[in-house]
Amino acid sequence: MKESICFFFPYYEDSGVPVLFYRLANAIAASNPDIQVSVIDFENGSMWRNLIDLPNINKVKFEVNEPVSPPYGSVLIMQSLVPYYWPKELIIKPDQRLFFWNLHPHNLIPSLLPLPILRDLVMSNFDFYKIVAKLYPKLLRKLKQFVEVLLSNNGLYFMDKSNLELTEKYLYLNITNRQFLPVPADFVSKEVNYKGKTQLNESIKFGWIGRLCDFKSHILIYAIQCLNKIASNFEDRKFQFHIVGSGPMESYIKREVSKCDSIEIVYHGYLPHKQIDNFLKDVDILFAMGTSALEGAKLGIPTILLDPILKKVNDDYVFRMLQDTEEYDLGHFISNKDFIQNNTSLNDLLVNIFQNYETVSNDVLTYFMSNHHLEKVKDTFLEKIDNTTLTYSKLRADFFEKPKLLEIYNLVRGLKS
Repeated sequence: MKESICFFFPYYEDSGVPVLFYRLANAIAASNPDIQVSVIDFENGSMWRNLIDLPNINKVKFEVNEPVSPPYGSVLIMQSLVPYYWPKELIIKPDQRLFFWNLHPHNLIPSLLPLPILRDLVMSNFDFYKIVAKLYPKLLRKLKQFVEVLLSNNGLYFMDKSNLELTEKYLYLNITNRQFLPVPADFVSKEVNYKGKTQLNESIKFGWIGRLCDFKSHILIYAIQCLNKIASNFEDRKFQFHIVGSGPMESYIKREVSKCDSIEIVYHGYLPHKQIDNFLKDVDILFAMGTSALEGAKLGIPTILLDPILKKVNDDYVFRMLQDTEEYDLGHFISNKDFIQNNTSLNDLLVNIFQNYETVSNDVLTYFMSNHHLEKVKDTFLEKIDNTTLTYSKLRADFFEKPKLLEIYNLVRGLKS
């Protein structure tokens, strides 16, 4: 067993990765007093301020443009990244052990065009990507070799099927050893007195939790519009849709759903992560993607997965329940296989939920407990990092060289290269 681990993710906001890391840090430290657990974060960053006070927890202060290193002998835990984005402040020794967790489908995929509009076009159209990729054979070859080194040393795990398959597709890889490490969620916050529902009232409270950004907003709009269309099929029910989250697409979402007059839409704005459980205890059915889906599942709330997309949804998307997903998939970028003409999937799911609420609730809770419970994932995580043989010395120096692409990208964004 590794005696020391260190999580790296300097970030102020309570968002997916830092919340995941501090939850694991707290759980490991509390149940394993012989393991030293460190985090590298901004002072008063998300991990920093949410750590519990234990003698085996250590905070390492991160400051921009100041060198910082993990404790010697630790295993460094990071979200996977293209190596030329390695933080310049992070200085590590050749024998430093490394463990990368792929927590977003694009973590290991390069931005081949620097302008945001063109970048989104490349990522949403694989045929276009293949054309542009021909301009960067050296870059893609090195990224492919980088990932292969990580995999061969048990130093890279994917949170779900979507992350693995998109990496495989865009880097032209054939990953035969499909190594997954699903993301966890706390079971129930101690402050929440939640008792699972066995049946529903006349008024149905749908919910959404998540940042209102580009790849989440279009499918959210589509889901609300679909609910509005089928609301008349459930004349004995009143639909409310509660949205928790903020972001650059908020005004766009409000405009797009303003004509959905069969649903009462309530905007709650941003809520601190510690208040999410209290919000959810009044939600009957949750729409979500990513780790937000687990927040509902852990409470036994029937959770309908939504998949990310960077453009308007114009076809007949097939909705699915969280417990029906494959290989821990919490949301994959939508492709043609996600559409079936004139399907009635959302209506069918709601009929089943309304008629068998307790059964569906138990199903999603069972799925959560079997795959994403914090204690289960914690034990799996410790096993995985114990098996890593990846050290910094095994990563070639040219992996970290910044391509001209990055120089252009930084110039466009007004950053220093």
